Amino acid sequence: MSLERLQKVISSRGYCSRRTAEKLILENRVKVNNQIINKLGVKIDPKAEIIIDNKLVTSDSNNQKYYYLFYKPRLVLTTMYDPKKRKTVADYFKDLNHRVYPVGRLDYDVSGLLIMTNDGELSNFIMHPKYEFLKTYQGLCQGQVNKQQVNQLIKGVYIDNNYLTKAYSAKLIKYDKLKNVSIVELTINEGKKHHVKKMFESIQAQLLKLKRTRIEFLEIDNLKPGQYRELKVHEIKKLYGIYHSLKQNNKK
Repeated sequence: MSLERLQKVISSRGYCSRRTAEKLILENRVKVNNQIINKLGVKIDPKAEIIIDNKLVTSDSNNQKYYYLFYKPRLVLTTMYDPKKRKTVADYFKDLNHRVYPVGRLDYDVSGLLIMTNDGELSNFIMHPKYEFLKTYQGLCQGQVNKQQVNQLIKGVYIDNNYLTKAYSAKLIKYDKLKNVSIVELTINEGKKHHVKKMFESIQAQLLKLKRTRIEFLEIDNLKPGQYRELKVHEIKKLYGIYHSLKQNNKK
């Protein structure tokens, strides 16, 4: 019998990404054949009974993969379950007859694009730091942000105890004299916790709101907060094309 890592089995059943599965395991929320598993690296029978938060985790009967682009509103948690009963991204997908989960995360007070899917392989790729997946944000800042501050984002700023990080690109979109606010756009290819917020903090820009406007080639377009659309076939193929290209480059 071929055994597989527990987090991989959970992901392959379309419950969540591998990284989220690892977090659930460490939080004592996963049972395998009625036994709590709270250590990483445990291998199980792929057909074993898995229960998370007292709910049975089953595979999609047809093994079909689903992909959605979702505009997450502010003050919504990027999780499928919250014990405090706060609003989560799951609340916007209740009408589906299949389960999808968020790829990566956006902070509670950040709005913008998320990919929702049950494709564990694609999810793991987008979230893995070594693949340098591009994500674009727009920050609304108090006061006038100058060119020197924007250029510093590209040259590099220090966050998290002298960790040097650089924006893939950055530009000042607009300064509204009447409201005394600036809109700055930056693209990054990494994503530590509160990464973009800390970058703005490093250039002494007072961030009022933050929105993710683009994931690689996927843009908000006509989506409104709380709305989602299915990814088109050519978009899914393009994502996998980026995946295989970056994967090949990492082997060199």
